Amino acid sequence: MRRRLAPGILLAIVLALLAAAALRRHGPAPVPMPRGPAHAALLGAPRTLPAGFLGINGEAIIGPGVWTNPVFLSTVAALHPQAIRVFGGTPANFWDWRAGTYVRSRRVPSSLSALRDHIQMTLADWAQLVRVSGATPVFDLNLFTSDLRSQLAMLRAAQALGMPITHVELGNELYLPQYASQFGDGADYGRVATRWIAAITHAFPGALVAADAYPGRDSNTSTVDRRELRWNGEMLSTVRGEAALSLHAYFASGLGPSASLDSPAAAERMLGAPGRRWVALARVIARLPPTVGIWLTEWNLFDTVARVHGTWAQGLAVAAFGLDLLSAPRVVQADYETLADSAPFGAIFGSTDGLQLSTGGGGGPATFRAVIAHAPATPLFGLATGGVAMQALLDAVAGATFVRPITFRSAAIQGIGVAGKLGFGAVIVNLSDKPFVISVPQLLRKLPYTESWAPPITLVAGAASLHSQTGTTATTFGLQPFSLLRIGA
Repeated sequence: MRRRLAPGILLAIVLALLAAAALRRHGPAPVPMPRGPAHAALLGAPRTLPAGFLGINGEAIIGPGVWTNPVFLSTVAALHPQAIRVFGGTPANFWDWRAGTYVRSRRVPSSLSALRDHIQMTLADWAQLVRVSGATPVFDLNLFTSDLRSQLAMLRAAQALGMPITHVELGNELYLPQYASQFGDGADYGRVATRWIAAITHAFPGALVAADAYPGRDSNTSTVDRRELRWNGEMLSTVRGEAALSLHAYFASGLGPSASLDSPAAAERMLGAPGRRWVALARVIARLPPTVGIWLTEWNLFDTVARVHGTWAQGLAVAAFGLDLLSAPRVVQADYETLADSAPFGAIFGSTDGLQLSTGGGGGPATFRAVIAHAPATPLFGLATGGVAMQALLDAVAGATFVRPITFRSAAIQGIGVAGKLGFGAVIVNLSDKPFVISVPQLLRKLPYTESWAPPITLVAGAASLHSQTGTTATTFGLQPFSLLRIGA
């Protein structure tokens, strides 16, 4: 004889099934908050946020047609980057702005020359990208395979297309050994840079020009050339008129090839990497002249050993390092690496196989290890893990004129408060596997919020890969483990 289930038992089964479905879709359900006093929020000293502070590097120039696709353009516009680095990093040293591709020269690396006939990104295309996003262009000039006359002509043509000439960077990582044929040492570069600075500021009064500085050894670097170590001192002995020095900051996870982010210890180690890199970088910055600004025109996780790229842990690491940059008064411009690419760096997926990384490792500087053998497809022009983090940061600083660090009793929680024409807001990350109850400063109460979280090993194929919740802030707030919280309109 079939027995009828009591209504209470039936309801419990239904709720359990719904919870299991939610777990499959979004990862873990919200965890209960601990009892006890909330972690007090301490507000640090405010700083004025410079115009065009937080941007994205236009590094991976992929094509054809990606950068001019209307859907791609609308995705970039929705990110609200405050700056876009025009011509990117390494590509800038080999870029023919008239042809919209790489120069024809034996100096061009084979990895780039192989793409020459498949890329067409005109100056008008760059102008359209800058215009629809409302970003400040940061022009990275070609000092290696071009000349001053041609680059001045490019800036004039860019200005005629509506791009303001306010931020100009003199080359990309020219301290590396492969550029020694053009610049024997930092002093040689400083003398050339001085001539370019004088010409650029004469042609475009008020333009800020940054010279290329060595950022110090990062955790991905096995050896450092003597030329690199001596670069800054030699360059500073001859360069004159620079408004800023540009640096790049990459950090590895600190994990070995067999480590898994399923391990709380491994996740903790990786999520401490941004802070470790910032401490080392701050020492480099402290040795640079205090009269010039610091531009970090490239920064991200860069790891060819561990299986970490494309994971939510990378997104949290990006958010944490971005908060460090926003809190640093010496840093006046910062560009995430990079705008459109696959999972290692891209904020926006440029294809549907953005998580299909190499399963090798150790094969070269561009070889990355996949987290799993068969990663899910990625949404074309959807947000990658770094894009999700950058979306929260860029939304927070949109219209902001002041930022203010927020610290808590636990070092696992980082935050920044913002104030501007759109009101008050904040971004807070919990880098721990533990939930926390935090106190909410008075100015951040009764504001809308979005919180996203997932296990660190989660592969992010768009924001839908994460669990999220929305609501309105109160006196206290319960932070989920491994979460990113955005407060404000």
